[in-house]
Amino acid sequence: MLPNINSLEIETPRDRALTSHPILGIIGCGNIGGRQAANFLAHGYQVYVYDINPERMAEAQHLGAHITNSCAELAACCEIIFTALPTPSDVITAVLEGTQNLRQGLRAGSIYVDMTTNSPETVLRVYEAMNQLGVEMLDAPFNDCPVGAHSHKGMGLAVLASGPISTFERVKPILQLMADQVLYCGEIGCGTRCKLIHNAVNAVAVQAVSEGITLGLAQGIALSTIWDVLRFGSFGQSAGDIHGLPYYWFSRRCDDPSQHPAFTVKLLHKDLQLALAMARQYNVPVPHISLTEEDYEQAQQRGWSDYATTKVRCLQEERANAIAKADLPITPYLTPQQPQPNQAQLGDPPKQKLRFSLYTLLVLVLVSNLFQMGLHWLLWG
Repeated sequence: MLPNINSLEIETPRDRALTSHPILGIIGCGNIGGRQAANFLAHGYQVYVYDINPERMAEAQHLGAHITNSCAELAACCEIIFTALPTPSDVITAVLEGTQNLRQGLRAGSIYVDMTTNSPETVLRVYEAMNQLGVEMLDAPFNDCPVGAHSHKGMGLAVLASGPISTFERVKPILQLMADQVLYCGEIGCGTRCKLIHNAVNAVAVQAVSEGITLGLAQGIALSTIWDVLRFGSFGQSAGDIHGLPYYWFSRRCDDPSQHPAFTVKLLHKDLQLALAMARQYNVPVPHISLTEEDYEQAQQRGWSDYATTKVRCLQEERANAIAKADLPITPYLTPQQPQPNQAQLGDPPKQKLRFSLYTLLVLVLVSNLFQMGLHWLLWG
């Protein structure tokens, strides 16, 4: 039997203003919600949890969280409430339509943050409901840390938050505990849209990698060799040229062939044609490579042969009627083989040398004393 939270004496949002350590609530104690509950507890926050799976709540309770009987009950206990749920329909149920839903327990002055990878339509619907209650809201989907990626804080890569900027600033110190980066994406719903764009781009890249690997295997190239080629080449060091975009594309350097690009449209088009020829020879379907080759063919027909390969992206700009132009800083990319040294690491070698020197001195003193004792015994008996 779960405890009756209503019987506890709890200071609710109605009783006091938001403090530096507000009481937090998490609905959904799965992969993301469960880890963040533990994270918040480790930072000294009071945390209340609710999940339809009692075992997940029990795990959080073991770490120090308070368990509740419903979303409504949790809302009455907390100042900032997070949802981390699988689907948009789960959010609608938990927040608006389910039995003892979140809306029934929320009070004016609370803050609601949805971490779900949601639909923009659902986010806007919930946002309107929160406005009617006088509750502030952010959508802040979470960019987790998959295998192969590294989170400096050990929690996640980024939080993509959007909503009223005043609400974001109030919650930002807590969001900063959750991931390496906290990105403010704009008005409500933009964080969700950005997360969907990120996932879509990632999915296309995964398929492109799949095409390249199967094309190599069909020709008898060892999988370990293909793996090394991809991870040690320019793609592996900067997937999709993402870190070079401010220099080549957003600055519009790609529009000026006099900049003497290192790699031109005609050269990459040639490479794509050769790759397609291999695919046809070995009967390997490569639809993404085929579509990309068509873009480069069109770029050639436009007279862009001697432009930087980045120029091809202008075709998509025309289709979307949107130009990517901005003065963004060029951020160097540090690979796992080139970790950025921190102050502690920089200070380790001198400490180790000092420690070694002290040990050496002690050993020398000990040996000297033993030698003197032995000599004294031999001479004087």
